[in-house]
Amino acid sequence: MANSNNLIVVIVILFIILISIQYSLNKIIVLLRDIKGILMQNNRRNNNSN
Repeated sequence: MANSNNLIVVIVILFIILISIQYSLNKIIVLLRDIKGILMQNNRRNNNSN
């Protein structure tokens, strides 16, 4: 019985780790999209001023 309880705990911990990695990667993707948008706006301004 203790062995199956340990397995459940390990599976739950791995699941939580995977969720946190997914959340972090999603935040990074959102930030990169924001940076891309800012850079594209700056690029358009520079092209219009020339």
